[in-house]
Amino acid sequence: MKAERITINNKGESVCTKCENTITYSEKFDAYYCEKCNLWLEERCVDPLCKLCKQRPIRPINKSKVTKKKVRKTKWF
Repeated sequence: MKAERITINNKGESVCTKCENTITYSEKFDAYYCEKCNLWLEERCVDPLCKLCKQRPIRPINKSKVTKKKVRKTKWF
């Protein structure tokens, strides 16, 4: 883990040093990240055969896949 990106708060929880949000673990990519900052808190490994690190996206949460509900505008006369 990047020591500068993770700290322990007064409750004993591991938190992001940037925003103090509790960190989250991704089982899919075997790495910790901050949901609020949308940043991985661990570097990719150096093993060229590691499939997890090769497939890991730049950001943990792909905001382009988040769908927003379209609001239909209605004219009231």
